[in-house]
Amino acid sequence: MDRTERELRDMLADRRLKLWPTEPQWNAIWLAANARGFQGTVSRAVHAVAPELLHPDWIDMMDVDPAEARTLWAEICVRNSVSPFVEESTPYTDAQKAEVAFKAELKQRLAQGWKVVSNGPDGMELRSPKRLRRRDLVCLILGVLTLVAYGFGLLLIAFALIDHFGYNHPESVFLVRSGHAKPAR
Repeated sequence: MDRTERELRDMLADRRLKLWPTEPQWNAIWLAANARGFQGTVSRAVHAVAPELLHPDWIDMMDVDPAEARTLWAEICVRNSVSPFVEESTPYTDAQKAEVAFKAELKQRLAQGWKVVSNGPDGMELRSPKRLRRRDLVCLILGVLTLVAYGFGLLLIAFALIDHFGYNHPESVFLVRSGHAKPAR
């Protein structure tokens, strides 16, 4: 095993090389790396022949001093191997778990149309969108159906509208930052 093959095997082992070269690529890499007057590294020879074989992060670091580049590459490999599939850190303490639960409930309620009324260090007060109550809906439907019955329908419609806009207050909730929701009203 010569110096070029040993370097290629090292590059494949630490994932600087994504794939082992095919036979024609291997011959071209060996000729490029061992050409008379070639001053570059095996990585340069691989990049000249088949750049698709190299990891993109390694291509960016080839201009750095080889010893420093290997150190940086080791750090990149450690960082990539620690949590390659985790997008968020997993909460461990009770405070972190409470904060995650708080954010999840806040996101859910905002998606349902709730509005933030106040935001403080202890928590956040939210107000629900105004909804038509069942009795108001029944009064509106009966009012439309009995509209022709001597104005009784107009009274039902007026009652439903007055009740909805005058006495129907939206639900209000105070989300405590510890993760528990308390109804405010």
